[in-house]
Amino acid sequence: INAEYGEEHSYTGKMAPPNNISEAEHSPRSTNTSGSSTQEDNKCLITEGGNSSLLAAYHFNEYEVDEVYNIMGTKSRATVLICFLLSLFGEMFAPFGIVAPLFQVITPEPIYLTGYTNVTNLCNVSRDTWTWENKHRSIVSEFELQCEPMYRNLASAVFFVPGMALGLVVAGYLSDKVGRKKTNVVLMMGSAVSACGMALSTSFEMWLAFQAALGFTLGGTMVTRVLWMLEFVTESMRPYASAISAQFFCVGTALVPLADYYLQDWRMLDFIIVIYSVLCVLMMFWLPESPHWLVTNNKTKELHRTMQRLIDINRSKLDLRDIKIIPVPKHKESGNICIIFSDLRTLAIVLGLVYQWFLTSFLYYGFFNMIGTLAGTPHWNMAIMGIMEGPCLIVAGLVTTKLGRKRTMYSLLLIVIATCLLSLLNYPISTGWDLRRIFSLIGSKAGSGPMFLVVYILTLEVMPTSIRSIGMCTCSLIARLGAASPPFFLDLCRQYSPNLHYMVYVGMCAVGLLVAYFLPETKGETLKQTLAEGGNLARRTLPDVASTQTINKTDTVADKSSDQNNCEIQIDQDQPHTLGNTVDPGQQV
Repeated sequence: INAEYGEEHSYTGKMAPPNNISEAEHSPRSTNTSGSSTQEDNKCLITEGGNSSLLAAYHFNEYEVDEVYNIMGTKSRATVLICFLLSLFGEMFAPFGIVAPLFQVITPEPIYLTGYTNVTNLCNVSRDTWTWENKHRSIVSEFELQCEPMYRNLASAVFFVPGMALGLVVAGYLSDKVGRKKTNVVLMMGSAVSACGMALSTSFEMWLAFQAALGFTLGGTMVTRVLWMLEFVTESMRPYASAISAQFFCVGTALVPLADYYLQDWRMLDFIIVIYSVLCVLMMFWLPESPHWLVTNNKTKELHRTMQRLIDINRSKLDLRDIKIIPVPKHKESGNICIIFSDLRTLAIVLGLVYQWFLTSFLYYGFFNMIGTLAGTPHWNMAIMGIMEGPCLIVAGLVTTKLGRKRTMYSLLLIVIATCLLSLLNYPISTGWDLRRIFSLIGSKAGSGPMFLVVYILTLEVMPTSIRSIGMCTCSLIARLGAASPPFFLDLCRQYSPNLHYMVYVGMCAVGLLVAYFLPETKGETLKQTLAEGGNLARRTLPDVASTQTINKTDTVADKSSDQNNCEIQIDQDQPHTLGNTVDPGQQV
């Protein structure tokens, strides 16, 4: 405090106090047990040479976790480092477990012996009359599955998808119950063991069993890992972080076919998963637990260590003695998804989010099935598709930050509707290409693809920390159903009309627009910790906290339980004083 009595008092503390007493008296945290506020409950006196004046009626050091992030800086070293590591070792690794099986079951080219060069079906001739090409080793050539195409293709999906679904449920519950870090470390260890078992398999059935185990571990980490990362990011940077993290997934999707094209050995793809999993486990041991999960579960000591570690990484001058994370009352919500049924409004919002997840996945894979082949080989086709996704996600992240979650969702759904209506005007362009195929590509990459990013962020910000993981994993589980439905849906529609599926897409998008209208806008809000916090899914706006290395908070409130209420601070005018961290000396009271 730097002041001369009788002149305008200059306040250089870490927070600007209320402009007058009435503001403090009506502050939400200044109410007493009877529900009323009084000046005596809140005032803090500062005396100068026996003369006292009321300086502030609020707390100097109570913050939400998101507010502390803003104080450290929206682009702090810790945030950038954590996002980069989890994206590099997590998002880039995931496609190897999901996409690699598509190439591992490809049938390589056979080499026919003399007199059998015109044979089109290998099962019609004796095995002694041909041999496999030595360049490409696949599961088909390894286990002689050339006469069982239906078995090898369906068995891979039948075992992998249920394993992923079960992993989503288990990982979502454990992540809310025991923490983001422990859950992801255990699952990545399981991925390493499962992939190693796949690489060393001696039969196709053995490979399928380990693939189901890999699906279990991947299903859980694909959601909980990104959730863990975004809980370190400020509200304004979440769309950017999500979009940049998705770039690593797109690059990983493009690397899988390229790795198979040059390595040409199905076991090497599984060993790549093993190496990535081990590196990911080592990296996760170094990363801290999510502060949001720690404060929700009242892990005070670990929260203090985590925040101090983030401050050290940022090389910040912030002192934890000036910071108090607002505690969360004891609750029994962690991992209990059934609590959403306790309130009708909460249930309606969750059901709306579930529909948006299903719709997004249904549209994306529906368009994907209609695109067909973009290049000559499956390898280059998948690589091109992965690279095309990246720029659209970057644009979606920028738009989401500027317009908000709901407006961006409106725009993307309108793009899908427009592409569906334009697809009705089918016009051939060249051999194998027509307008319908081009518009399907636009709908997939520019419409439904970026919808994943928006829906993911909206769900993360709507769900409280106590059930965020299990809630998002449940939504992702419903999205898996949307991903598996398009092939059957398209075959059914084509039996009645070649354009029927486009009209169904338009109708579903119209319902999606209506559902999005009733969903809450989460731009500018802090992450809620529990459903009971401020009412079920209530809106809580992030105060205007400056993104600096010091504290400059304008939305201040009082708490009757604090020792700082009714305090008296003696000031020696001969000595300079500071209260907390000094900021802009130009702030006046």
